[in-house]
Amino acid sequence: MEITRRNFKDSLDVIYQAIDEAEFLAIDGEFTGISDGPTMGKLSNGLDMPAERYAKLRQVKTICTCTHTKCNWCKS
Repeated sequence: MEITRRNFKDSLDVIYQAIDEAEFLAIDGEFTGISDGPTMGKLSNGLDMPAERYAKLRQVKTICTCTHTKCNWCKS
């Protein structure tokens, strides 16, 4: 089910019901500002320790959520 800003309010009952019935809930987000474009290596390095990566990402002043995904898992 795709929920956009246009149908969000109309879909809230379905969203709440899906959350209540889920045995497991996964949430994923895509954000702006996490990389610095072509020079991503300046901000992100595969060899950084988590604390180093966090400190670098804290330098980003504006981060917006551009995509939010929720996945419910139920046994039945």
